[in-house]
Amino acid sequence: MKNKITLIVCLLLTASFTMFGQMIKRTDAIWARVASGPITLDGKLNEPDWAKADSIVVMYGKDPGMPGSGYNTDGWPIAPTDPIHATMKFLVSGDSLYVGVVCNDSSIGGGDWPGPAKWDGMLGAILDKSSANRPMPRKEIFYGWVATTWADSTLNQPGKLPGYFGAYGGSRTDSVNGVPKWQIWDAKTTVKGTTNDDESIDTSWTTEFKFNLKYFGYDPTGAAGDIVAWNTSIYDADWQWFKGADTVKNRFNINKAWVQGQWGGGDSYNSLRILVRPDVTVNSGTAPTVNADMVIPGAGSYGAPVIDGKLDEPIWSNPNIGTLKLKYGDNTIRSAYPGTLSYTSGQFQPQVNGGMATITDPNDATIKWFYKGDTLYLGFDVKDKVVQSIPSVPDRWDGFRITLNDRGARNGDSVEITRNFTFIIDSVGGAMRMEDLGKAGWDSLGKAVTVAAKVQGTVDTMATTADTGYTAEMKIDLSKLGYPSNRGDGVVFLGATMFDGDSYGAQYTKSYGSRVWFARESAGRQQSAWLWMDPNTVLTGVAQSHPATPVEFRLFGNYPNPFNPSTTIKFSMSKASNVKLEVFDILGRLVASQDLGVRQAGIQEAEFDGARLASGVYTYRLRTSLDQTAVGRMVLLK
Repeated sequence: MKNKITLIVCLLLTASFTMFGQMIKRTDAIWARVASGPITLDGKLNEPDWAKADSIVVMYGKDPGMPGSGYNTDGWPIAPTDPIHATMKFLVSGDSLYVGVVCNDSSIGGGDWPGPAKWDGMLGAILDKSSANRPMPRKEIFYGWVATTWADSTLNQPGKLPGYFGAYGGSRTDSVNGVPKWQIWDAKTTVKGTTNDDESIDTSWTTEFKFNLKYFGYDPTGAAGDIVAWNTSIYDADWQWFKGADTVKNRFNINKAWVQGQWGGGDSYNSLRILVRPDVTVNSGTAPTVNADMVIPGAGSYGAPVIDGKLDEPIWSNPNIGTLKLKYGDNTIRSAYPGTLSYTSGQFQPQVNGGMATITDPNDATIKWFYKGDTLYLGFDVKDKVVQSIPSVPDRWDGFRITLNDRGARNGDSVEITRNFTFIIDSVGGAMRMEDLGKAGWDSLGKAVTVAAKVQGTVDTMATTADTGYTAEMKIDLSKLGYPSNRGDGVVFLGATMFDGDSYGAQYTKSYGSRVWFARESAGRQQSAWLWMDPNTVLTGVAQSHPATPVEFRLFGNYPNPFNPSTTIKFSMSKASNVKLEVFDILGRLVASQDLGVRQAGIQEAEFDGARLASGVYTYRLRTSLDQTAVGRMVLLK
């Protein structure tokens, strides 16, 4: 849900502080510019527009972007002698996304898989926005020299080009719901060298992908544009044909590197956000800045709260504090989450006592957040008529899991480790530490994370006494998570999961459990939200009438959200400019337009009245006369 934060910019911005106040460029997002002419799918990338496309460099041994990109040797014990070095480029033409890949490689070809991957090529997935399921399911995109019986055993023969596999693979001419697969996605490859033959040194292979986005539920042609969620690995196996140029025998090796996620199916760290909008073209100049999904405000002059679970300090009641809503079964709340998080956040109801009872009391929760110094604070305010403690059964917990990246630790995939900061309600209404906060966890001694809870009612497993809910507080010392002093670069990769278990004693068939999550459900799952602890966003108890000039054009969201019938949109201007507001429905149609006039540098507000519109989710765009744009999402409920 869009943050309901009234932003007050610090008055003491020096030149050096202004530099500090800029968020680092998002490494999980890239623009696919609209091409000026048609693109021929031939694996050559010879259209002039490719030279103007935004690109990502993917290399073994180099981090190609937080939070999900990485690399490994797929379990092979030898370091690669010719590691992956590839460039990916992105364009849009009509309904289609084009991805061009140029991979330098001295030995191109294929072999068996699995155990380990003895082939070159690419394995990844596009998230299917057309599905009604949340989170969105993944559609595998698998293209490579996989020479095995379940793929194509001829792909290890000299001169062979890659095969077409995966969920939308098999044969290009097979159909999905009557549509030939090649119309959904296709690829062509050219090779500088001879595949499956080490008689001479190869130079590179080039692949050109075409994804018809309408089959995946995306609309790149609507005025508001879209965000495609995609990830891929590049696989590289070298020196399988020991002859000719391979004068050093038996130096076979394997490596792979990936952009945000390494798999085609299952969970895979994260997705690359590929932004598409008709006005961002190969000739439109610098692409718009991709802002954080949400902002975490600073505490300003407020003191640090006592972690007792009560939420009784004034800062927790500040109307401008950062907030996040969670409620099982509430599609409106989830639809208001920013960007792709409205589609990748989800919920799940497991079986309890062999069945799935109706969820009669879904928790209604608000998570609040702010930072002070090197510490991140989270507050939890939960409305729940049945608060219980069943610690032995995870699907019947009452509590929360907060996922946060450890910026100072990496796993075997060279990806930042994600910590599960989990607490559940114990038998006396306090907070029981679980997972990474538990007895055998990473912070079992409580040196990095402090958490406390307070139940409003009686904790019992028979539901004999009505409760009103519980509150909790969590304090996270970021210096214990690899952040340098002064909160490092301020970027936080966060997910939040709420557990709700309700049991009804002798009426056991009415008992149920549920969980609902924002962004990443747990470590290793996708997608992580990109949050920023903004030094320019400071909570204060007294309104200030002369804030300092902002350093950028930026949208802070709208409040209230959801709204009926009017809402206030807040944004900042670095220079005076005329501003126009445009509102689009879920089909991308322009349904409202409002000239906001010339707005001066500083924090600005504009009111939008949706009285003439039907209830629903709307995308809105602010456009300035300086060619600056910002996009948000709002929900109208009547």
